[in-house]
Amino acid sequence: MLSDCDALALECNHDVDRLARGGYPASLKARILGRYGHLDNRQAAELLGRLPTTRLQHVVAAHLSEENNTPELARGALAGAMGCEPDWIGVASQSEGLGWRTII
Repeated sequence: MLSDCDALALECNHDVDRLARGGYPASLKARILGRYGHLDNRQAAELLGRLPTTRLQHVVAAHLSEENNTPELARGALAGAMGCEPDWIGVASQSEGLGWRTII
């Protein structure tokens, strides 16, 4: 279903190690990590790595936890899956969102 996308926003909610070391209660950590929780950076990168990416003009990391992730970690994971520079990956912030993107 995602193979013909020109742009893709992927949830990169957390870094598993940061979440494990963070101050969230154990019950919240379990919900985030659970089957119906949030995608972590690695899971998002694995999903992206399974897709043909030749059509992708934009990839955006979205829904980053302010406590359990950083734009650099999310960018690095997605860039590794695509074989591109981390700066090519956009990041939507919770406070500012993301600027307009042009799709040709």
